[in-house]
Amino acid sequence: MSHPVGYDRKGHVCPPSSATHPSGRWETLFVYSFICKFTNLRGKIEGLETPMDLEDALMSHEPNDILTRLLTHFILNLKPQTRNLSADQISTTLSTVLSDFFKGSERTVFWNDDLKRNVDPFEGREGGFFTADWDFKLKILRQLVELQLCHNADIKATIDRAWGVSQHKHKKKDVATAPPEASDPKSQESLQLLPIGQDSHRKRFWIADDSPRVFTSTNPWKITATFQTVSSTKDEYLAVIEDLKASAPGPLKKGEKRTKLEQAHLALIFALEGRIETIDAELARVAKVKRKIEQRKMLIAQAEVRETRTRRQTRKPDYVYTNDYDSEEDADEYTYQEDEPQDEEFEDDDFLNFRDVPPGTRRRRIASSSDAPRRSSRAAAKLNVNGKRESSSDSWSHWRGERRSSRLGGPEVQFDTEPPPKRARTEDSTMSGNSADLSSANPSHGGANGLKLKISGAAALKPTEIALEQIAGKKKSKFWVYAVEPIPGADPAPQPEIAEEESRNAMTSVETNGVNNENNGNGGHRSSPSSVGHENGMDYDRSLEGSLSPMPLDT
Repeated sequence: MSHPVGYDRKGHVCPPSSATHPSGRWETLFVYSFICKFTNLRGKIEGLETPMDLEDALMSHEPNDILTRLLTHFILNLKPQTRNLSADQISTTLSTVLSDFFKGSERTVFWNDDLKRNVDPFEGREGGFFTADWDFKLKILRQLVELQLCHNADIKATIDRAWGVSQHKHKKKDVATAPPEASDPKSQESLQLLPIGQDSHRKRFWIADDSPRVFTSTNPWKITATFQTVSSTKDEYLAVIEDLKASAPGPLKKGEKRTKLEQAHLALIFALEGRIETIDAELARVAKVKRKIEQRKMLIAQAEVRETRTRRQTRKPDYVYTNDYDSEEDADEYTYQEDEPQDEEFEDDDFLNFRDVPPGTRRRRIASSSDAPRRSSRAAAKLNVNGKRESSSDSWSHWRGERRSSRLGGPEVQFDTEPPPKRARTEDSTMSGNSADLSSANPSHGGANGLKLKISGAAALKPTEIALEQIAGKKKSKFWVYAVEPIPGADPAPQPEIAEEESRNAMTSVETNGVNNENNGNGGHRSSPSSVGHENGMDYDRSLEGSLSPMPLDT
């Protein structure tokens, strides 16, 4: 390393570097070689193909994908359970991980001789890791690499196996723990970082991959060592070879022998020339990868700018096959208009029946079904529950309270009307209906209370009952509740005059119900007055016995 003039040398302490770019620091070669030899990040991280890519990432002052993924991998190697590794939180996570290792007595890059302890590099620093200068980032990466070499179990096991270190020395080495062959990427020859050669001036030449990047340094075991880059492109690489050839020793005279430095110089030239074909293949591969990256970025940029909104249609779609257009010239030019509020009368118009209308006008719904075009030549026949065809009047009985299109042949509005009462099918219910008719005719039976009482069924009022007021505070609904009480002093046994009057009322009610049933299409038969009068007393007592209403008991 180079150092400033007048630097006070200290034993075993490297002087500060005066490099102005990461390419002039040996830590760059150290970190990049670790990435290539102990990880597979060079093929996984997009854009990390050469040492120059790492240097460009270090020079950036913004969050970088290359540095983010490098830090993530290094942190997980040290602390596998670490979380919060996103780009906006990784600086805080990195500081926490480093502070855990700095608590021990192991000396790190950030050791302070005066304090006799490691100093947190993030203390008092604003902006985090990405906003720092390249020198700080490079020191952090170097420290992370050193910690992984010392504390990561997998990396230590790889190194021990490559160098033949066994925990159980008394046991024979088996095939699984034997050192790999020299061609293996995990072998000792592959994991070592050795110079490719040195020239006659004892200058070492270093390479990390198949790229044309070449570093040179003096004796790395001295604190006065210097480090620099001599080649980054193929042209510079060929220029280095020419310079070495120019300074190469001349031909030997008869009986002379070359020194070790001269032999090393010639071997260096031979080794550099043997890498030219490999460098060409590597440059082609890198160019192809970067071309794909540029194309992907270009597509992403175009996708952000591209408008995905399509052109509006000039005419509304027509799903009725009665109108045929000769050409597109017949269509009206579309002009955008604000949607007008639709009236409630026309909001249910069928959206499949649009017609071409002049611009600025709205089509009103067809008032009658006779004017509407017929959609199909086949009439849809609806069947009722009994398997018979429904009549036109009955087919709309289940659409009460809903508006239906007049094109379907239905009425404009169906009102919620209570269906007419059907003729009772049992004697008990018949008497209950008769009693209900009698009670409804009598205003004293609860009709004056304004309550809507049932006229048939078991819940109908009896002649001896009166409906009370609706329960206070009860929410009004169709399922309302009312109470009945017996009429005070009422005689449960009907008198002859009352029985005769009730018989006439019952006969009238039955006749009326029969007429209604015939009008409604129920087809019920009429009961004769004599049969009604004959069975009235017995059925009335039976209906009182089955009633749930309280009745006064004879004492």
